[in-house]
Amino acid sequence: MHFDYVTIDRSSPIPLHKQLEDSITRAIGSGALKVGDKLPTEDDLATEFGLSRPVVRQAYGSLVGAGLLVRERGRGSFVKAQNYGMFAHKILSFSQEMLLLGHSPATRVLSFCHAPLPEYAAGERCPAGGDWLYLERLRYTDGTPSVYLRTWVPADRFPAIEGYDFSTNSLYSTIKLLYDVRPAHADRSVWAVNADEHQSDLLSLPLGTALEVMHSFVEDQHNELMEISIEYFPGKSCRFNFSVDAE
Repeated sequence: MHFDYVTIDRSSPIPLHKQLEDSITRAIGSGALKVGDKLPTEDDLATEFGLSRPVVRQAYGSLVGAGLLVRERGRGSFVKAQNYGMFAHKILSFSQEMLLLGHSPATRVLSFCHAPLPEYAAGERCPAGGDWLYLERLRYTDGTPSVYLRTWVPADRFPAIEGYDFSTNSLYSTIKLLYDVRPAHADRSVWAVNADEHQSDLLSLPLGTALEVMHSFVEDQHNELMEISIEYFPGKSCRFNFSVDAE
């Protein structure tokens, strides 16, 4: 069995399960792994790369949850058919989105602290205030700032995530690992604004540049609110594709 598409670097600060997950995602995006291809077993990967089975299981679980793999009882894990575009209609991590599109992602954490939920983020879905964990990040695509992301998660639901570094860890994967909670549904709104001084500085854009904004309310598999986020994308470099069905 060939493992050429898997890269594990034990000197990297990126967790091993995330390296494995990213390797497989990149292989799917590049076509090295095609729809219907069977992946190695957990034992095969663990033996080949000196990984523990829980590490492999966590990577596979994240990929199944993202809809990139499907598990078939008694047969194994297979690459699932995908519809690629820009993922306004799917709930994927930033790394998964970029790797599927053939890009190299990176993240810088700007702030991670307890903070009340501001009114502009709460909208009409929930009351402002309260105790939330506020995570502010800047995403890079191939070394260029590409997304400014502000995220709020309920502090009383996910207190243990405070000890994690989200420059290298996926927020969704960490919450799934610690609490067995995964994103299942998102309500999203998209509109345009002109970049203010803070946004233009972070995204290395002239003041007033057009930005696309996506405001998301994400619910878990139990229909409970697990995340609120506001993302800012440079208008000239981002496109959203939507698929709409008639009733």
